[in-house]
Amino acid sequence: MRTVYLICFILLISACGNQTIRPDRQDYIGLQQAQSYYRSGDFVNAASSYVGLFNEYREDRFALLAADSFLQQQQYQQAQEYLSQVRSKNHPLKQIIQAELNFVNGSYDFHFNEINGEYRERYLMIKAKNEKASQDYLSASLSYIELSELDSSLDYSNEIISTIMLAPSQELSTALFNLDLSVQQQGWIQAAIAAQSQFQESINEWKSRWQEHPAIALFNQNNQYNNVAVLLPLSGKYKNIARSIQQGMVAALQNNNSDQRLNFFDTGSSGETFSYAWYGAIESGADFIIGPLDKNSIQQMTQINSSSIPVLALNQLNQESQNLGYYQFALSKEDEVANVAKRLSAENKKRVMLLAPESEQGRKLAIFFEKEFAYLGGQVVSYAFYPESTHDYTREIKQAIGLNDSIVRARTLKTIIGESFKNKPQIRPDMDAIFVMAKAKNARLMKPQLKFFQAKDVPVYATSQVQSSKNNPELDKDLNGIRFCQSRFVVAPEKVQDVLNFTPNKVKSNKKYFAFGYDAVSLIPRLEWMQIMQSQKVEGLSGFLTVDGEGKVHRELAWSEYKRGVPVLLPDLVKVESQAQEAE
Repeated sequence: MRTVYLICFILLISACGNQTIRPDRQDYIGLQQAQSYYRSGDFVNAASSYVGLFNEYREDRFALLAADSFLQQQQYQQAQEYLSQVRSKNHPLKQIIQAELNFVNGSYDFHFNEINGEYRERYLMIKAKNEKASQDYLSASLSYIELSELDSSLDYSNEIISTIMLAPSQELSTALFNLDLSVQQQGWIQAAIAAQSQFQESINEWKSRWQEHPAIALFNQNNQYNNVAVLLPLSGKYKNIARSIQQGMVAALQNNNSDQRLNFFDTGSSGETFSYAWYGAIESGADFIIGPLDKNSIQQMTQINSSSIPVLALNQLNQESQNLGYYQFALSKEDEVANVAKRLSAENKKRVMLLAPESEQGRKLAIFFEKEFAYLGGQVVSYAFYPESTHDYTREIKQAIGLNDSIVRARTLKTIIGESFKNKPQIRPDMDAIFVMAKAKNARLMKPQLKFFQAKDVPVYATSQVQSSKNNPELDKDLNGIRFCQSRFVVAPEKVQDVLNFTPNKVKSNKKYFAFGYDAVSLIPRLEWMQIMQSQKVEGLSGFLTVDGEGKVHRELAWSEYKRGVPVLLPDLVKVESQAQEAE
């Protein structure tokens, strides 16, 4: 009897158990179809299916997958709407989607715990994008390298190269001491250090050690040219400039320790012997041509250049936004004016008074600056054009800083009230800074006059032309306080000693043109790649260099300030900002 009762009890329990089992989640109607849509990339139908599942069952995962499907369609508002329906705060996919939406909205504040497992790749991708946007190039490149290790079927070489080559050399060197780096990451970092050094010996050593490493792609981007012809005005009025350029080119050839040959051809001071130089270069078997320098020669070249030999001209014609079929590298005044606009904006100088020469070029540069500055959110509140041939700029300065208006207002008020009163003319109060486009001889007169006319507390900025070719501390005391853009090599050549195999302080020729020639030769193997990877920035002696889609090389310069008649290199603006934030 006890056995019968026991069997009945077991049957009763089993019956009760069958009644309480919930349906398998995989049996939800529409779930498999939604997953199929998502896997096949049909995110429109995937979003619709997951929305339906969420409305039916109110589960976090369906709202999350609906948000992700909308995100893949770039339907950001709908993605944010369904993401807000997810109650879980710590789901890794929710954090990733939110980070991706933040990135789209221009917010690069990437702070959440590291994510591993199935979402690791998406985590690394959004992490790398945020790091690159925040200019943390080393971290971004390490993230891309890890991505390449996780999925060898995907090629991240372009992403790695475009970020790791932007990382400061000091950061790269320090990173090698990080014991957590993978072998792949170590190889990439060492390759970047070798590439940035521009030493062929270092590059060859890396290739010998890392023969199977994917970072070989970094060096494969470089085109090797062995027979280089250089067209310069070695005679006539520009011969001294040409000699300085020539000396820089020879120094680069020796420093790079390459097998290149440089053959020099004289174009004459105004291009009168250009055709002989050009055809002489062709007959010499040149596989690359640097030059010419003067615009007359370049104009002739545009008319006869039917050769397939690549050319790096050392000047620019006035044609705007025109691809002329060759690379152009110039000590461009437009680049320097753009440098000033960026510096003013970065230092929060939004309202600027401008003094520019009364000339066609002066007016063009003034218009160019106003456009660049307006794009960055700044405004030219007043301006004046001065004649370079005079020695007194009282009229132009008083007009630009508003003293004349102040005097007129005082006279008008005196007439109205009919009584005399003491009045001290005031400069306009809405000036954050003054930008003077002036050579040293003109700026030496302007700066004291600005001080005399009550503008001594308004910071003054200038381009590199404010520094003469030879420093004269006694004469240049009148330039004290002026901040100007200039290459690091010109102001403090000892700062670049570690990448050169010669002593830069012993360079006797014009350092600006020496650096120009040095960079022209050093750029040759990288030009094609830099034009494709337009974010690629190379540190040269004449500045940080980039190449745009039309083949024009642009320079980003360091900044200096005159103190006691001597130019003193200023810290990088980013470093200054970070130090200020730490102090706060």
